[in-house]
Amino acid sequence: MTTAVSPAGAEVLAAARRTHRSARRTHRLFLLTARLGIAVVVIVGWELVSGNLLRPFYISSPSAVAETLAEWATSGELWYHGRFTVTAAFFGYLIGTVAAVLVAWPLGMVRLAHRIVEPYFLVAYSVPAVAMGPVFILWFGIGMTPKILIAAYFVFFIVFVNTVAGFQQVPQGLLDVTRVMGACRRDQLRRVMLPSALPYILAALRITLPAAMIGAVTGEFISSNRGLGFLTREAASRFSTAGVIAGVLSLSAIVLVMNLMLRPLRHALRWQRQEIDVPTKEAP
Repeated sequence: MTTAVSPAGAEVLAAARRTHRSARRTHRLFLLTARLGIAVVVIVGWELVSGNLLRPFYISSPSAVAETLAEWATSGELWYHGRFTVTAAFFGYLIGTVAAVLVAWPLGMVRLAHRIVEPYFLVAYSVPAVAMGPVFILWFGIGMTPKILIAAYFVFFIVFVNTVAGFQQVPQGLLDVTRVMGACRRDQLRRVMLPSALPYILAALRITLPAAMIGAVTGEFISSNRGLGFLTREAASRFSTAGVIAGVLSLSAIVLVMNLMLRPLRHALRWQRQEIDVPTKEAP
């Protein structure tokens, strides 16, 4: 039901909205300036410390790292190796997320089934994900497949646990009421359980972005001849501190970009939006 608002009230609301938007822009500008300021201070301090207080062999220097990155970019190594790492992380992230949601969905709806199989998932989750790397490589070779599966393994259990928690936090009384009102299982899932679990799933999606990258790089560290993990490992074998730091920064930049790409999804999947309807005329 729409509440009538007088023209004066509508003008006050519009002014409040403009003030709020201006305050948000100012706040975002402040955050950006503060973050850039911290980055500048760290880089300048790093450059001054390197070679003066600490040997460059241990921490290198921003200029040396930038030179290495520029060399990799101009030679094409950065793009060549980066695409394999991104591919493995992306498909591992996708497969791990989809598999976790599909498995958690029935177990979250049938709590008895989840209690029966929960010990087995806890045992599987207790196995260090890094330890599964050699197993996957032994099973599937040194190609792209084991890297994808290792990344998916890193992602699966985090998304699974969060999704089950999201489904099970729905009060049983609410489900009983919807069932009495004639809702079927599909309606309960679509209108009650899935909206309740979405915050948990989205939180897991953000948490597992670095995990997917860690899984892909772990596979490249163990056995690979391409990828940013291989490039970083090769730099370490040559005792190139600048190369190691350049590889780490490249991986961090990719995770940051992936996180920024996921942010619109978080806003698009909001199921509750509060909108104020301001009519142009006063209701009679």
